[in-house]
Amino acid sequence: MPDASTPDEDGESTRPVETAKPVSKKKILLGIGAVAVVTIGGLLIKLAQKNYATENVETHESLGARVPTPAELEFAAIVRAAAESVGKIMSVSTSGFNVEAKIRSNSGRGTWTAYFEFDEETGHCHYSHPYRGATAPRFFIAEVQRRLSEAVAT
Repeated sequence: MPDASTPDEDGESTRPVETAKPVSKKKILLGIGAVAVVTIGGLLIKLAQKNYATENVETHESLGARVPTPAELEFAAIVRAAAESVGKIMSVSTSGFNVEAKIRSNSGRGTWTAYFEFDEETGHCHYSHPYRGATAPRFFIAEVQRRLSEAVAT
């Protein structure tokens, strides 16, 4: 095609606007196919997620259901009584012979957690907590061990 530029009033040559090339039917079909695949794939994923999320499984037992032994029940009672006698202990929870205690901070504005593992046979205790110089955990252990000794003696 010859250069169809024409000079304008300033003497500069201008070119006519080129028109877009027609898109082939093959390219259009490929584009539509790609969009359809992505759309259908997304719908299948959503459908699979919906089916998974709404599936109900009925059980009659809780996963952690375990009946505590009489020794564990007596230990839990001793732990609660010992915690009441140590003023800084806010709450305790037991699982077997393991204890988690929430202890009030010195400022009284917060709490921190201490963990205790009592040996069922000897009463010895391993414990951990975040404050090295804290005395409440030691007082608690001493009180639990004293009460365990009293329970064994009777």
